[in-house]
Amino acid sequence: MSVLCCHIPDFSITLACRQHPAWRDQPLALLGPDERVWAVSTVAQRCGVQGAMRAPQAQIVCPEVLLRPLDVAAAQAEQSALLAELAVWALPVEAQGWGMAYVDLHAVAKSAHVVQPLAAELGRRLRHALGDALQPALGWDSGKFTARAAAMQATPGHMRLVDKADEVRFLGPLPITLLPLARPHLQQLHWLGIRTLGQFAQLPATAIWQRFGAAGKLAQRWAQGRDDRPVCAASSQASPPVTVPIDPPAGLLQPVVEATMASLRPLLAERAAGLEGVRRLRITVSFVTGGASAGDMTFVEPASEPSRVQVALVQHLCSLRWPSEVQSVQWALLEAGELAAPQLTLFAEPLLRLAPIAAIAQQLSSRYGPLFSQPHLTNPTHPVPERRGALLALVDNPL
Repeated sequence: MSVLCCHIPDFSITLACRQHPAWRDQPLALLGPDERVWAVSTVAQRCGVQGAMRAPQAQIVCPEVLLRPLDVAAAQAEQSALLAELAVWALPVEAQGWGMAYVDLHAVAKSAHVVQPLAAELGRRLRHALGDALQPALGWDSGKFTARAAAMQATPGHMRLVDKADEVRFLGPLPITLLPLARPHLQQLHWLGIRTLGQFAQLPATAIWQRFGAAGKLAQRWAQGRDDRPVCAASSQASPPVTVPIDPPAGLLQPVVEATMASLRPLLAERAAGLEGVRRLRITVSFVTGGASAGDMTFVEPASEPSRVQVALVQHLCSLRWPSEVQSVQWALLEAGELAAPQLTLFAEPLLRLAPIAAIAQQLSSRYGPLFSQPHLTNPTHPVPERRGALLALVDNPL
């Protein structure tokens, strides 16, 4: 295997700021059609704004946040331009989300010294096609996960090439949050003191299986540099359509959504076990009068959470005109992809943010005073227990 990963950091935010320069250096959050946050600027992230938040939630954690609608058409056009440039080599290309894709180079280059001029050429072409603001970071390795990690470690306009012999040494010190594990699993690993990919790779495989299941076992293989997944074009990911009868035919939204989600959940669970999610689903709704309406549900990042898919399904069904009752719904998987790491995805759960208690106290004390206290022994030998210690403010009130 020989995989090149192309990653444009903050793709949607950078595109929006290029169109509106006044938004630069401001806490910015872009809202998708579902009125949830789809993209967050670095400044807004520092204020606590996270993906999948509703607009009121984002304003509560950051009153200064600039909430603007995401220009989906413009972002999709730039994504299409990116994929068109990657397809010039006529090699398999697998899109992972806006601003990220894999290219299979095994037919033309299998070593770093051969890949380097090809990557440099690609970087120049993308810079010319997309502009300097959207120039990519490139990563290369024999496997997709390590190539992706390498691209995320590189800065825009640079490349990080990892030879097979250097995979373990490269992956070892990287944070475990690069793995697309569920937030509760990452939280458990943090409590156990597992912070790096190297530490996770050395855990007993049996214990990983028992605690985290098939997804955890696969994630450990990736952390060990063992990833033999091929680069799959969208056409090879499509699955046969599945027809869901609505019996009896329904003119209300709820029974249609429940029946469709019941048939989708096994697919989502299967994909989640492989640390994958759906990127594009084609939904065809048939009515008792004989008409039908078809359309695609597209996700910026691959989705495996039923709640997230259900929100998109409800929105899609509500956008259709229902001339009569629904008698069946047909869905087909058109594209799938690897789940993104927590800091890139739009999970419904909050992102994993673990701050020292002193840092939390410092932020809160500026608004509410010294709320946090810690015990301190002032006179350990005093005969009266109450006089042996005292509670001192963890952080002095800065006011």
